[in-house]
Amino acid sequence: MTAIRRLWENGSGLIRELAAIPREAALLRPSPPEGGLVLEVGGGQRPHPRSDVVVDKYVADDFERAGGAAIDLSRPLVVADGHALPFADASMSYVIASHVLEHATDPVRFAGELSRVAPAGYVELPSRQAELTFEWPFHPWLVDRRGDTLLFSPKDDHAPCGRMFHDSFEQSALFRLWWASHRSRWLHGVHWQDRLAVEMGGEARAEQTASFDLERTAAALRELGGRGALLAPDERVRTALRCPICRGTLGSEGSRLACEGCTRTYPVEGGVPVLVAEAAA
Repeated sequence: MTAIRRLWENGSGLIRELAAIPREAALLRPSPPEGGLVLEVGGGQRPHPRSDVVVDKYVADDFERAGGAAIDLSRPLVVADGHALPFADASMSYVIASHVLEHATDPVRFAGELSRVAPAGYVELPSRQAELTFEWPFHPWLVDRRGDTLLFSPKDDHAPCGRMFHDSFEQSALFRLWWASHRSRWLHGVHWQDRLAVEMGGEARAEQTASFDLERTAAALRELGGRGALLAPDERVRTALRCPICRGTLGSEGSRLACEGCTRTYPVEGGVPVLVAEAAA
């Protein structure tokens, strides 16, 4: 009877774990509106299908994407930095930032930009527990949560068995099922309105980071555009574009976009605006 009871308890526990997976997944999912423009910052290799435009700075460098995956080009693209989004105030209805805020050098400024361009959105990022279990060398922060406020602390500790946990996740279906049934322990998912609240407890710098190379980025965009692999922003998005430095209105000047405020110009490669300070002329 003892063996049967243990078998029953183990089976019941497994059923409870499996039943928790869809419930956990529902907690960590963006809820964009049906109408209005939806911006995704750092959509990377898996943009949301509702996104009208994706911002990504590292088109030619996939170092900080999961598994080194290539960028997904299924949504219209603008090359830009989340710390200085090239869009007018309140020009978007909703903004998604999934697994990108933990990469920021200044999370407060990054969150301020998300709040400036949209009245609501969703952010998702690893918890302190996830970082100290798995660890990613390009994440400079440990992130806690107090209500809907995200608390960023410099990452001084390291995960001594991080590589083992990454390998286990890749190799073991049972490990992945267990992780999925406790997803909200590993990830913070915040649905915010009006303002994304972030606090920083110091400065931090990642051990390893992606690098932005303007020439490589331009060459990659030209090559992708030549193959018809890029989607240019539509008229609604182009109307919302602004200078990332002074937020002035942008107009066309030959093959470049020119700021009517500070007169800086920015390249357009393969139909994609490159609106980062490093590209300004």
